[in-house]
Amino acid sequence: MEKLEKNDIRLLIKEKRKTLETTAESMWNDAICEQLLSLDDILRAFCVYCYVSFRREAGTWRFMEALLKQGKCVAVPKVVGKELEFYIISGKADLEEGIMGIMEPKPTCLKIHDPEAPVIVPGVAFDKSGNRLGYGGGYYDRLFEREPNHARIAIAYGFQIFDHIPTEPHDKRMDRIITP
Repeated sequence: MEKLEKNDIRLLIKEKRKTLETTAESMWNDAICEQLLSLDDILRAFCVYCYVSFRREAGTWRFMEALLKQGKCVAVPKVVGKELEFYIISGKADLEEGIMGIMEPKPTCLKIHDPEAPVIVPGVAFDKSGNRLGYGGGYYDRLFEREPNHARIAIAYGFQIFDHIPTEPHDKRMDRIITP
């Protein structure tokens, strides 16, 4: 396979997501959720930073709901300028539509700063070395540059894993990538 450029990979994955069958998606999300809940980083954490899945990304809702049932703190990102800030939520009612239609915490949510919190990281594609191709905004790379102690846990469907993806020097690797 010839080397794909970042935008080619983004388009390819976007198309694959569109054709994702609902039953497969649901089963995959359950499998990912189960694996996440058994990770030491998650079990030990007081607070977990987690993205709110959208546009058929690997689903985070079941996982967040399970964490909330366990009494854990769940914080979701909000884009503020060029940075991500995390806010505690207690369920879907704490979210509203933000930038690019992505659900984010309402202004009433409490901001949290936990530089040790494991982060569930979204991405378009990943490779076997833990490299991540995001959406191009650099928000997570800047977060991990600023706060290097987070466990970086990506979740993805099998078709999002490549042998190799193009990387830049500022790109931050994932500690682990969970697939169904």
